[in-house]
Amino acid sequence: MPTPTEIAGVKRLPPRRTLTKRDAARHLIHAATRMIAAAEDPFAIHLLVQSADKLLIDLSANLGKPLAHEWTELIKPEYRKPLMKVFRETYNYFKHADKDHDEELHVGSIAETNILQLAVVVANYHTLFGEWTDHMKLLFTCAKLVLPDAFITPEIQEAFDQALPKLAGFRFGEFFNLDLWSERMIEKDFPSLARERAEDLEDNKLLFGTKIGEFPIRRT
Repeated sequence: MPTPTEIAGVKRLPPRRTLTKRDAARHLIHAATRMIAAAEDPFAIHLLVQSADKLLIDLSANLGKPLAHEWTELIKPEYRKPLMKVFRETYNYFKHADKDHDEELHVGSIAETNILQLAVVVANYHTLFGEWTDHMKLLFTCAKLVLPDAFITPEIQEAFDQALPKLAGFRFGEFFNLDLWSERMIEKDFPSLARERAEDLEDNKLLFGTKIGEFPIRRT
């Protein structure tokens, strides 16, 4: 039996594994990507995206490495605080109720905005750590379709214009969905997609593999 450790007076068993802050950011990005593909609740996705964004901003400061898209630096100082308030409005609304319990949230194009913000988070992750996972590559590909003005650069404009007519008739949900994680045709461009998902969900194995009768029973 492993020897329990103690933190703040609470005894607990040694960890099954540990995570770095880089791992944490990757988990948030991957989960948000899969939730978008599953057409899941955009407000829950937004919290993941904003959490990843804030985490990378803090890591950038501590690592002394600039982000790829630190857009607040482009804003005049007198406008920076109010614009950041709008940027974090939904995130903060879902986090706090101590001062605004009776307020209602302004809801805009949150699903589309999630993709824009997540693409920026992906670019910042890559800048900090030099890694492009297949989840990130796939999300960035989809961001180019949803927001071409933001992500189609001059060097790929011609190729994009040639490919677009083949996809123009598809609904976004037909192109980007969870079937991609098991689609054989997608393996050529994103060979690690399924493996990354399995690794992300590793901590589910014990819980979901346990029989109901094997859970500890509290007897009074």
